[in-house]
Amino acid sequence: MNLQKLLNPESVAVVGVSDKPGFGYNAADGVLGSSIAQHAYFVHPRRETFKGRKCYRSLSELPEIVDCVILCTPCHTIPSLLEEAGQSGIQAAIIYASGFSEEGTQTGILLEQQVKSIALKYDLAVLGPNCMGIMNNVENINMWGGNVKSPGKISTGIGLVAQSGFVCSELLSAGYLSVSYAISSGNGNICNLEDFLSFLADDANVSVIAIYLEGIKAPGLFLDTLRRAARSQKPVVVLKTGRTRRGAQAAASHTGSMAGASEVFAGIFKKYGVLVADTLEEFICMAQALCVLRGNYPRGTRYGMISLSGGESTLSADLAEELGVNLAELSPKSKENIQKYIPSFASAKNPLDATTALFGDEARTVALLKTFADDPQVDAITVGANVKFSMNPTMKALCSAMATAVQKGIVTKPIFAVPSLENYRHPETRQVLEAAGVPLMSSMGTAFQCLKKIAEFSNYRYEDRNLTVCIPKDHHKDTAAAMSESDSKQELMNCGIPVPAQAIVRSEEELKEAFRKMQLPIALKINSSEILHKTEAGGVKLNVTSVEDALLAVRQIRENVKEAMPQASTDGILLQEMAPAGVEIIIGIINDPQFGPMLLTGLGGIFVELLKDTVLYPAPINKTEAEMILKSLKTSRLLTGYRGSAPCDLEALEDLMVKISEYAALHKDTLKEMDLNPVFVYPQGQGVCAVDALIVKYPGK
Repeated sequence: MNLQKLLNPESVAVVGVSDKPGFGYNAADGVLGSSIAQHAYFVHPRRETFKGRKCYRSLSELPEIVDCVILCTPCHTIPSLLEEAGQSGIQAAIIYASGFSEEGTQTGILLEQQVKSIALKYDLAVLGPNCMGIMNNVENINMWGGNVKSPGKISTGIGLVAQSGFVCSELLSAGYLSVSYAISSGNGNICNLEDFLSFLADDANVSVIAIYLEGIKAPGLFLDTLRRAARSQKPVVVLKTGRTRRGAQAAASHTGSMAGASEVFAGIFKKYGVLVADTLEEFICMAQALCVLRGNYPRGTRYGMISLSGGESTLSADLAEELGVNLAELSPKSKENIQKYIPSFASAKNPLDATTALFGDEARTVALLKTFADDPQVDAITVGANVKFSMNPTMKALCSAMATAVQKGIVTKPIFAVPSLENYRHPETRQVLEAAGVPLMSSMGTAFQCLKKIAEFSNYRYEDRNLTVCIPKDHHKDTAAAMSESDSKQELMNCGIPVPAQAIVRSEEELKEAFRKMQLPIALKINSSEILHKTEAGGVKLNVTSVEDALLAVRQIRENVKEAMPQASTDGILLQEMAPAGVEIIIGIINDPQFGPMLLTGLGGIFVELLKDTVLYPAPINKTEAEMILKSLKTSRLLTGYRGSAPCDLEALEDLMVKISEYAALHKDTLKEMDLNPVFVYPQGQGVCAVDALIVKYPGK
């Protein structure tokens, strides 16, 4: 299919034009205002003209084979019109109508299947159904079904894709987004969201990709697109809905029960350096700020902040600490230089209350900005800029100072203008600042959230990640089966993972023989692939120190299991050396049906469910990623030494995490999940030990 014909057509036909408000009018009016107006045709079986332009009765009557047809007619008319388009040699179509699979009815689903079949038959690139269309501001082509006017040509801007026509329309109507392309993907069962993202990732006219995301249909293409965007340093901003919806849960292990759809996406976004917005305001603010910066992103996470009032300065300090925005520690030399530009009663600090002394003084403001920028501890600068309804002389001088400082190269570090309230985003001010590469942010709270995430993005290095896409080829419908603990641990040993010495015994003689070879104390466990929670079934005895106690323990375990789970098959008793206690960590794998194996890491033992301090991250990983994952745990201080405890052997733990992730990637088509809980982590230089293990695989694979 030819996305160029869909997104950048040289000729179009609008079917179902109308004088009444709605798709038929908006689409026809939009193309008339586009650069391709001379090659825009209108089709209606009962109309003679639209706005003085001839209407044709059918697509077959058009004087040329157009690149794209825009269908503004009800759902039941779409199959025949699409068939006619395909027979005519048209290669792309936009379908606005609803009434298809989104309705959830058998009729709607079958209708969309029919439309998809026709599209495949003629290799048609189809947007929709149930969409709002496309706005291409790179070439000034308006194929939008809503009442949104094109702002004219935008050479480099935001590529916006939304799985909601309403949200996409609202963003286009905001008036302060520099959008190169706006694409309302609709149901996305023919050309899907991932197809458009892939196009935007390769388009030089797109500096930022912004996605309103509900779900994914082509996970491999989605991850490959994120990988390409990361490598080309093209920012991707996502607003993901459904963050509280849990994915399918697997009761067999802690790992399975703690891995939900939201956590999977969070891990993916972290790996590929995607900026995640929590609200629409954040989404708009962050995407536009990154667009305006034109690649001049902060080179670190420390901000210098300038305000013109004490109240604003205090609010900045509070928000920075509460939201995790790092304030730069100014050098004595910087403070000395700052004092030259503020009154003697003011204090040179960060955030700075520069007082009203700077009101209207452009030269001093530029000098102050340069002083902040010259401090090596400052990575970016924010300036409180409250322009309400007009560009008064005071604010004009302030905004002019910011623009001048950047345009003349006096300040090369990024500057952000931060108003106190959203309605202070004055259009003329925005134009002056953005022309110079200074983003005019949203209100302080939203702006500071964005500043934190932009700073984190500035630290992202794709070279530090293993960006291998690891999508399972098979989507299993059969039931997975657990391996016994002994078999699971043998699998780990084959990967070089340390586990306690173990043996399977099926008779008293075997028990005595194995017992003599082990260091005491030992643990005895029922060996069964069907009893996953052995303690609850009475199938575990710990701290056994003699053969006599071991024989007694075996009899008790068998009696307990027979009573608790009489139908479960067993295969002897597992004898295992009891490893010395260490810091307990859980390491697990959940193989997501869409995105493949995800590594779960967190505080282990009995605290897994209580604290839920875990991180989910796509496999495979490297040592740098393992270190990053461990540092992101809230309880990471337990690993680095806390209240006199010795630092743990992080290198050995990171090595284990990497090996497990590589095992999962290698077995992505057979592994369902894995659970190592606990893994004992010992003091530095003393290694790790996987004390308990469970591997769940698909049978016969």
